[in-house]
Amino acid sequence: MGLRSAALLLILSGALSAQARDLRTFYRERCVACHGAEGTGRGPNGARLGGRNLTDARWQARQEDAALVASILKGRGAMPGFSRQLVEPEARRMVAEVVRPMAGRKKP
Repeated sequence: MGLRSAALLLILSGALSAQARDLRTFYRERCVACHGAEGTGRGPNGARLGGRNLTDARWQARQEDAALVASILKGRGAMPGFSRQLVEPEARRMVAEVVRPMAGRKKP
């Protein structure tokens, strides 16, 4: 295998691992403390830090995906940015696969 082939393989394996990353696990590890397991904003730190209720369908309907991605990557208010842990395509997937499906869930 030549140097070019090895470099290409390394790049492709990195892209595949980013694509295969389980963002629900990332949510559980990093977001539940404020947003809660169900996304209601009732995590252990949610009330104190103003965790957004992600199940609010009306709020979600007013949010553009790009704004949600920016909030995930750059942070907003007390929420830290996660640009060191997620790349933009992962943040877009987080919105599509984790945040958007929470809209309209009933509060426990």
